[in-house]
Amino acid sequence: MGQLGWVWFGGVKFTIYCVFSFFNSAGNLFGVLDIETETLTTTTFGADPQLRYEWSMAVVVGTKIYCIPYLNTAGNLFGVLNTETETLTTTTFGADPQLDYAWFTTAAVGTKIYCVPLDSEGANNAGNLFGVLDTEAGTLTTTTFGADPQLSYAWRKSIVVGTKIYCVPRSNTAGNLFGVLDTETGTLTTTTFGADAQLNYGWFTAVVIGTKIYCIPDFNTAGNLFGVLDTETGTLITTTFGADPQLDYAWLTAVVVGTKIYCVPYFNTAGNLFGVLDTETGTLTTTTFGADPQLSHGWTSVAYPY
Repeated sequence: MGQLGWVWFGGVKFTIYCVFSFFNSAGNLFGVLDIETETLTTTTFGADPQLRYEWSMAVVVGTKIYCIPYLNTAGNLFGVLNTETETLTTTTFGADPQLDYAWFTTAAVGTKIYCVPLDSEGANNAGNLFGVLDTEAGTLTTTTFGADPQLSYAWRKSIVVGTKIYCVPRSNTAGNLFGVLDTETGTLTTTTFGADAQLNYGWFTAVVIGTKIYCIPDFNTAGNLFGVLDTETGTLITTTFGADPQLDYAWLTAVVVGTKIYCVPYFNTAGNLFGVLDTETGTLTTTTFGADPQLSHGWTSVAYPY
C-alpha cells in the first residue's frame, strides 16, 4: 500500500493507522488495522487517488493524525485525519504551494508540530525553513531558527527529549552537525557533539530510551557505527556494538520495546538480518527471526502497540 508511516492509537480503539507515502501505486489508500480483531481495512478517507500528496511523515496530536508534505507535488497539502470521526481534511495551513520545504521528519511538543528540513540541495528551495504548526490555532509559521539557508544539514530524523528536539544528520554534508531546537526559547544550536566531521555515518533513523538517543546506521558507510548521544551530558560515543563492519544491514527503521531496540531490515543485502540491541548490557544480536533471506520486504516503518 505504499505506506511510510504507521501511527498507533491505544485506549478504546486499539487501531493502527497506516499512512501512504509518495511511493504509492494503490490510489492513496490508508490502512486501518484493528489490533483486537486482527483485521485490516483500506480506504482513501476521501483523499484524491490521482494526487501525489508527498506525505513523508505523520505525527499524532490528540486524536488527530497530521500528515506532513515533503515536496509540493500537490501544492503542499497537509492531511489531517480525525480518528474519532474518521474524516480527512486537506489544507496548506498557509504554506506556499510553490516551495519545496523538504520536511522529511517531524516532532510534536505539546500541541505544536515542528517540521524539520532535510537539506538545502536539490529538493529544498526554501532555504532550510522549519514549519511550526500550532494545532490548536490551526496556523503555520515558517522560520529558519537561525539555520544557515545554504547548508545541507541532512537531518533525516528528529527525536524529542523533554522540550528539546534533536535533529540527527544522516550524512556529513554539513560536517555532521546535529540540530538542537529548544522549543521553550525558540532557539536552535548546531554541534557535532564530537562526531567526526569527515565520516558519513549513514544514520537514517534514531530512537530514544530515557535521555539517550541511539542513532542507527542504515548501510555500512562508516563501518556500521551506532551513535549514542547522552543528552544530559551532551556527549556522543560511537560503537558497532559488535556489528560486522562489512555488512549492509539496511536498517531504515527501528522500534523500542522496553530497553531493547529492534532494527528492521529494508533490503535483504545482509539476508534480512534484524538487529536487537540490549541497551542495558550494550550487546547486539542479529537474527532473521525466520524471515526468508531471499526476499526484499522493503520495511520502512514499524509500530509497537504498547
